[in-house]
Amino acid sequence: MCGRFYLDADAEFLMNYFKIQYEPKVILENPLIFPTQNSPVIIESKGDRRMGLMKWGFKLPNSDKPIINSRSETIHEKKMFKEAFEKRRCIIPASGFFEWSDYTDQKPKPQYKVSVQDQPIMCMAGIYTKTIDTSGQIGWVFSIITREANADMMAIHPRMPLILGAEDLSSWLSQETQLTSLDVLLKSDIGRLNIMRT
Repeated sequence: MCGRFYLDADAEFLMNYFKIQYEPKVILENPLIFPTQNSPVIIESKGDRRMGLMKWGFKLPNSDKPIINSRSETIHEKKMFKEAFEKRRCIIPASGFFEWSDYTDQKPKPQYKVSVQDQPIMCMAGIYTKTIDTSGQIGWVFSIITREANADMMAIHPRMPLILGAEDLSSWLSQETQLTSLDVLLKSDIGRLNIMRT
């Protein structure tokens, strides 16, 4: 589960890190990002990487509750996610995310801030899709893919975002990548995490 994350990076840093050629119109009003809010997202279009703001959370028909996460184990099967996984993959940059301990009855549950080691930015794997509201307005939304917690994360929660290393970004974003290769990426373990109680 990933229900809140933060991004302490400006557009210039993101453009340089992700090799964005086209200057994006990205203004991040608040570094703390909640579901249904906009966040910078990296995609690949016609061989070029692009960055823009998208709203966090897929929408179910007749429901106001956003679907903010998609499970790596079932993303191939779920009708809501299958086409996006095959054709519209993205990276959600973050400095880290917040998680609450899943192994305690304490109220309120202890909160932890989680970031990656040896990497200047966290690259969360996601999928995105187009939406059209009742007025005909077109928008774009994303969902963060989650996986079973790795050894570090398991100490506080059984799930975590799928985090990719810099060497895997091109394969993840490319529409030419075979599904068998994507299946390997869905099992990626970023390794050591910095976990700090807030």
